[in-house]
Amino acid sequence: MSMEQSKKQSAQVSGVSNLAFDLLTMLHNKLEGISSLEAYKADCQGNQEVLSLMDELQQAAVKDVERIKPLLIKELG
Repeated sequence: MSMEQSKKQSAQVSGVSNLAFDLLTMLHNKLEGISSLEAYKADCQGNQEVLSLMDELQQAAVKDVERIKPLLIKELG
């Protein structure tokens, strides 16, 4: 069975499309990244340059989450 056939069969059995699964995975990864960055900020020990970078990365990830959520809702709907 090819990978494509396997994906189609999985989507048929689970009722969740491959695209919805991909979006859900991306959302999960972004949320984990946001959480990790929050923990890493404690290690900055006053290094404002690194803290600023982490804030920027976290803000970008939050924006990504906001873009992914409606697409996932639409795909699941």
